[in-house]
Amino acid sequence: MSAKSTSYRLVFLLALLMVSSACSSSNPAGPSDNDQSQTPGGTGTVRATVNPNPVPFSGTPITDVAGCAGRDHTWYYELTLEETSGSPVTFHSQIDVFDGFVVNNHSGLQIEVPANGSVSLSPRWCSSTNAKHTAQHTFTGTDAKGARITLRSQLVNLMAQR
Repeated sequence: MSAKSTSYRLVFLLALLMVSSACSSSNPAGPSDNDQSQTPGGTGTVRATVNPNPVPFSGTPITDVAGCAGRDHTWYYELTLEETSGSPVTFHSQIDVFDGFVVNNHSGLQIEVPANGSVSLSPRWCSSTNAKHTAQHTFTGTDAKGARITLRSQLVNLMAQR
């Protein structure tokens, strides 16, 4: 493990209890770049949207995770997974990257994106350094036909405290 990856002591928290399904595709904060995944020969198409991006520095403590104790540098944002082709998709794994390093590799998930619907996730990060950082999420799962879906979010820019 490199010195850079151990200096951050960060945590990405994906509380599945915070996952909510909706059939709306509106983005009240305005448009942002989207990444899309479509399965060749399948029908599942999912788009990932990060709002806001860049993510402003928060500074609101994350108190329910020991690894974030004493870490004053925090960021919160919404990650929406939207299915656009009429076929439900279930994601079973998620890999989270912070500043180019894999920091979480979750498997056994059941993130269900309904046909023509969306799921909103509430990622949060903490760091020991007051600097600009980046994050990115990759999801792997299957559509209703069993075709494999891999979706990588856009690069999330976490802004430094001003």
